[in-house]
Amino acid sequence: MVYKIVQITDTHLTPEGGQPANHQQIDPADKLQDVFDDIYTTNVDPDLIVITGDLIHEGKAADYHHLRHILAQQQERLMAPIKVILGNHDRTRPFYDGYLKRPYRSRYYYKIVGAEWDFYFLDTKCGDLEQGYIDQAQLDWLQDKLARSAKPALIFMHHPLPGAPLKNMAYSILQNGDDLMNVIHGSNVQAVFSGHVHFANTYQIGDILNVVADSTAYHINCSNAHEHFVTDATAYNVIHLDEQGIGVEQRPLRLGSTTINRFKIPNTGFVNQALIMNEINRVLS
Repeated sequence: MVYKIVQITDTHLTPEGGQPANHQQIDPADKLQDVFDDIYTTNVDPDLIVITGDLIHEGKAADYHHLRHILAQQQERLMAPIKVILGNHDRTRPFYDGYLKRPYRSRYYYKIVGAEWDFYFLDTKCGDLEQGYIDQAQLDWLQDKLARSAKPALIFMHHPLPGAPLKNMAYSILQNGDDLMNVIHGSNVQAVFSGHVHFANTYQIGDILNVVADSTAYHINCSNAHEHFVTDATAYNVIHLDEQGIGVEQRPLRLGSTTINRFKIPNTGFVNQALIMNEINRVLS
């Protein structure tokens, strides 16, 4: 029997009163609705839907409350639970206030136990920095949970691990990937699903599959290491799990060709660890 997971990422919904990020010509809320409509009209029938971060582009509690309402409607329509994690453009305290409606905590991570698979949802936010980082407490939690279960496991997180297609993206992705790999190497983790970079890519690290989904809001062409180009585009992934293993189908709904923004990237290497530590200390203070 096939278990299907829809992965949506980097929705970048516009905060109330704001302008769409990166000069998008189409409202990112309309793009997200297109994804939900496609899931419905093509009978994907997912068992689970996961949105892997950058939910709101630097929004407030009211924006997360509105997102909660949207996703509740879609859960009922699609008859599948929708789970979310945070990305670098999310704001943790407004998320707790508006979406979770719980007391604030500096990190949001959790586990779901399925009939045949375990699913881990990690928090790779590093304060308000673009880069990702996983704290030691979270790594310890993950190691303990993995040791207690024999089921195959999947990890969902926002920032990708370093891999071959991301060789020029070290400045932006998970900064302590080695720490995470030390925990999951030799474990029952079969694959890691992430987003953040706004272009689809797949790579292997040892025996662990890494799948990075394209954004629902906009695509970024990172072929030129020092200048990246943004286009209006929409895509999502359908993950298939069965007794043979893992399969991933990418579903592009909109392929933009006109550049709407561009970024200059002077340094493509990993950032100074002092920057990361300073931001972590700021968040915890």
